[in-house]
Amino acid sequence: MKILVVGAHLDDIELACGGTLAKAIRNNHQVKALIMSKSGYTNKEGKVQRSDDVAVKEGVEALKTLGIEDIEILDFETKDIPFRSDVVNAIDVVMADYDPDVIFTHHPFDTHQAHEGVAKATIAAARRKNTVFFFEPIQPSGRSYVAFKPDMYVGIDETIDVKIASLKKHKSEYKKFGGEDWIKGVKCRCGFRGYEIGKKYAEAFEILRLELNFAEDSKL
Repeated sequence: MKILVVGAHLDDIELACGGTLAKAIRNNHQVKALIMSKSGYTNKEGKVQRSDDVAVKEGVEALKTLGIEDIEILDFETKDIPFRSDVVNAIDVVMADYDPDVIFTHHPFDTHQAHEGVAKATIAAARRKNTVFFFEPIQPSGRSYVAFKPDMYVGIDETIDVKIASLKKHKSEYKKFGGEDWIKGVKCRCGFRGYEIGKKYAEAFEILRLELNFAEDSKL
């Protein structure tokens, strides 16, 4: 199975579905990560807090920690990735070339404007694709007026450690978001989602579309 995961920034994928992707790779599925920006950013006073070079270096190391080697990083503006034709086209080009069976992207009601834009652009680019999932927003981009509705879960008991290891590759983000408090928050959410399905750890997703596959080795 070929999986395409589309994220606005370097760290979004690891935060939301790193355990799921690591599990997929361990089970011999193919994963491509498409990141829409180099992900450097300034604070509200305009001071650089994370350069593009640092973000790319940390992000590539983090994705490779999950086992992802097929990584494509585009150069849209970090904070402003709109739902616009050039963004849709950029994703469309990758989808046409890679031809994924499954697509993961942001929740379209994420409160981060770049996440919202990427989600909507991915939905548009995936108009002819039959299996599309939204991953769960996390603080500081989760408190929307339209709630995330988890209706698909992936148990990640065996990959929670590699998910956490990948996050720690983002040294600048680790410092920005509170160090071990950040890690604890991510791990606690995975623990809560795991509790909901009788596992120790899980990641949750919202289904946009799902094509059932009744192959002999499929559980569906």
